[in-house]
Amino acid sequence: MGRKPRIEYEDAVYHVIQRGNNKEHIFEKDNDKQYLLKLIEQSKQGLGFRLFGYVVMSNHYHLLMQTKQKPLNNIMHRINGNYGRYYNLKYQRSGHVFQGRYKAILVQDERYLLAVLRYIHRNPIEAGICETSDGYSYSSDGCYRENRSWLVDIDLILASLTENRVEAIKKYKELMAEEDDNDYEKPDIIGERLFTQRPWVRAHERKRLDEILIDTGMSLDQFKLIKSGSRRRDLTHYKKLYINMALEQKYTLKEIGGNIGLSDVAVYKLVKF
Repeated sequence: MGRKPRIEYEDAVYHVIQRGNNKEHIFEKDNDKQYLLKLIEQSKQGLGFRLFGYVVMSNHYHLLMQTKQKPLNNIMHRINGNYGRYYNLKYQRSGHVFQGRYKAILVQDERYLLAVLRYIHRNPIEAGICETSDGYSYSSDGCYRENRSWLVDIDLILASLTENRVEAIKKYKELMAEEDDNDYEKPDIIGERLFTQRPWVRAHERKRLDEILIDTGMSLDQFKLIKSGSRRRDLTHYKKLYINMALEQKYTLKEIGGNIGLSDVAVYKLVKF
């Protein structure tokens, strides 16, 4: 009997788990973990997905990601296929490196998104490798603590905690310190609706205004300047883009302006002229 086809959606958020064949250690050495992260980075650039979190353990890895135009199976096929060839060549072996298909669990709400990220980052703690999540090098925990967006898209999750970045990082650290006995590798943890309804996708509801502002492509420094009410001319392009994007999301001129320190009249003038 053939395998059932996966249900996949554009813009969906997934918790992905991939284990080594027979639960063997396939990332035992640091350079193996580094190579997998390099492949993830290359795939992210080429296939255009968003990565909210990851951890690479000795015999498996987790990804928390949002697909765009390219389906999840294309992304995972590239990552796993390239790593499998690398691993077999390096260790002079043949056969399957990974244990069957990856597991992909749809993320349906923001609360679950945060819980899964904590679960991923606390994997090394549960394995007895370290006492705190920042004690492990091969996870995205440090990206959030140090406000780094090298490989991981940290802005959405931190902005969901609070708009103040310093306070958001503080709240993030508090969240990672909380213990949670739930097993987030089981689909039924979020209910029977998992495969019968479209997943939670922020883009299909209404994005937060700060999220829309970030989506214009500005840098973090430019984001901070606009939020502080800067009138620098080089920021006008981003403001206009933000206003038009927010109007498409059905925000009012007052709401849009209030988020960046402008009156509704000023917002109207920016898009009118």
